[in-house]
Formats: sequence, structure tokens, C-alpha cells
Amino acid sequence: MYIMSQHDAPWIRKVIIMMLLTCVASSTATLEPTEPLAAVVKSVNDFSLDLYLKEAEIKGPGENILLSPLSAFLVTAMVHAGAEGLTKDEITKALRYPRDGGTLEKGFMLLHNLLQNTPNVTLETANRVYVEENIGKKIKSNFQETIIGVHKSELLAADFQFHAEEERISINEWVSNKTQQKIVDLIPPGMVNHDTIMVLINAVYFHGEWKKQFSKKQTSEDDFYITNDQTKTVKMMFIQRKLKYANIPKLDAQAVELSYKNENFCLQIILPNSRHGLEALQKKLSDGFDLSNIDFKSTLMILHLPKFKLAETVDIKSLYQKMGVTSMFQQTANFSGMFDNASVHVSDAIQKTFMEVDERGTMAGAASSFKIVNRMMPSFKKFKVDHPYMVRLIMRNLSGESVTLFIGSVYNPN
Repeated sequence: MYIMSQHDAPWIRKVIIMMLLTCVASSTATLEPTEPLAAVVKSVNDFSLDLYLKEAEIKGPGENILLSPLSAFLVTAMVHAGAEGLTKDEITKALRYPRDGGTLEKGFMLLHNLLQNTPNVTLETANRVYVEENIGKKIKSNFQETIIGVHKSELLAADFQFHAEEERISINEWVSNKTQQKIVDLIPPGMVNHDTIMVLINAVYFHGEWKKQFSKKQTSEDDFYITNDQTKTVKMMFIQRKLKYANIPKLDAQAVELSYKNENFCLQIILPNSRHGLEALQKKLSDGFDLSNIDFKSTLMILHLPKFKLAETVDIKSLYQKMGVTSMFQQTANFSGMFDNASVHVSDAIQKTFMEVDERGTMAGAASSFKIVNRMMPSFKKFKVDHPYMVRLIMRNLSGESVTLFIGSVYNPN
């Protein structure tokens, strides 16, 4: 139970963080190769791999994973802006922040600006902070300026004390609208109540098409090996053309990269050479392999890739605690950068993700014809995704650096 003083004594309430993202395979703008932006990109990528590997530990073998490190990073960055002491130190370490705060702020502003400039693709990104109206005036001006100016967030008053359920419904409607109805009921009943003082949300929606679409006529049923002994029938897409391919001996794996209409944005499929090799691949990643260093080369290929749809709800609180971020969830959390004379902490942190891969690239994308060459050429590299694999959705800047938007594992294509 949390109690709020009726007079001038410090008040005790709770802060809720909501993190969400829906991805329907899209593309994005070109990132300028600036030093502040490069610093933020490196932080996101390092954080991404940590997040993915910890979630793999928690879920164990055989479970699908879909995370948006970028979404988690952006909303946690807003929390970091109001943290001090041990609370701030733990978040700084987890987010892999550079030491130079000025560089970081410039990098965030560049990234947010670029995310709003996305030709030839539908890309929605939005931050929102809902604050209990009775304590809104107690928010420190520096925190407000950072949230609005650096993190491009809207700051709205809410009546959680007397109309928590109405506010919950309103927030969920905003999320649903921002994600084209792919994420509904983000906040379950009861999570927002009269003790809530703040809800922080990041919403991202992508919608794009493949540069070269798969032909639906070439999609057929095939076996997918969930384990060596267990198979399921999946809709296997087929394409025969030049693609970017990489052999990765250090991971005992190979990879293919599929570009979207905006070629700065692509989906990487990382396939272990062994049907049961995904856990071993994850172990090699934890030993320090850098996914951004995969050397892709243009190769004539025959690709078989299952259609799949993933929808996940992630307990970010448990994930962060496993990463060593514990202080912000305790009643001793230090958020004195947000409020004066307040004892607040994060009570809940969640993320919802959605991703669908099909012949067009996205569920809503307009189809265009693409003629498949029927004759099998002996020089074509065969790449059949018929067992558990890893996915990574990235965008590149002009220097070739990539930032991870989504990362996951597919054990069971749905």
C-alpha cells in the first residue's frame, strides 16, 4: 500500500512506466553520420543485445522472443532524466550511456528528428507522459524541459486519483490509434489506480514493403523443425534473386538480409547451421560477438522463408532487474530530479510488440507483382529457414552503422 500525506510532509505514490511497440516490418529515414548520433546508436545496440540475451535466459529454449530495444531505450531514457544517485547510476549502466551528457542530448534530438522524416513509409513514433493533475506543479522545470525538448514528449495532466479507470481507457485508446489498432488494452484493469502519479509511454508503428516482394503463387506448405523430433506445417515463401548473404563461422550460422523499399531499413535472418543451434548461437553472442560486424555480400540466392506473426507481452521490470536495474523499482528509489519532497518509484514496466512478415513485407502493404525465375541455377546459394532462427530489424546511417529497432527469436512461426 502506498500512502499520500494530506499536508506538507513528503508524499508517497507510485510511478508506472509503460513501454510498447508494434512493428509491421517497415523502413525509415537515412541517419546522418554525426558524432552525437553515433554515440546514441552505439548505446542502443549494446543495450539491445543485453536485453535480448536476458530475455532468452528468462524464457528459456523453445519460446519466441520479440523485443523493441529502441522503444524500451527511449522510454527508459525519460525515466533516467528524473533519476539521481544509485537509481540514475544503474539506469546509466544498463542503457550503456556515454559519459558526456551533452553529446547524449544532441544525439537524442537528432534521432527523434530523423524518425519524424520517413519518406515512402508509414512510421509513427511518439512519447507521452501522463502526470496526476494534483501534483503536476511539483514537477521540476529541468525535468519538464528535458522531456519536452530532448525526448520530444507530450506532457499531459491526468486524474488518476478519482478517475483512474477512465484515464486507463483513454491511454489505451491513444496507444491503439498510434499503432493502427495492433496494440489494444496495453494497460490491464487495475494497473492504474489512485496511487498512480505518472505513466510514461513510447509508441512506435512501422508499415512498409519489401524492395522486391515475394510471389504469393510461390508460397507453399512445408515442414518447420521446432526441434529435431517435432515439426509443424508452415507457409513457406520463396524467392530467387540477388540478396545480401553472410557466412558467420564464429556463430556457426549464416544470415540473409532483406531490404525494404527504403534500403536503409532491412530485416536480417540469422540461421544456425544446426537445427538445434540457436541456444549455442546465443551463448556465442554473450561472449562478445558484435552483430553489426556481420559482413554481408551480394549473392545469387534461393531463399525459403516462413511467413510469421509474433505478438509478445514483455515484463520489462523482471528483465531490468535481471540486468541489475533494481533501485528504481524499490521504495528507496531516487527520483529527486522529477519532484521535490517526494518518494516515488516505478511499480510496473511493460512492453507489447507485434511483427508480421509476409510476401508483401507488411499486413497492410499494397502488393506488386514480381516474376520469379523458375529455372534452378547451379550457382545459386540455397538458404532454407526451416528451423529456429534469430531476427533483427535495423536501420543504417550514411556511414553504414546500424541501430537495432527489433530483435527476437522465432522457434515457432505462427
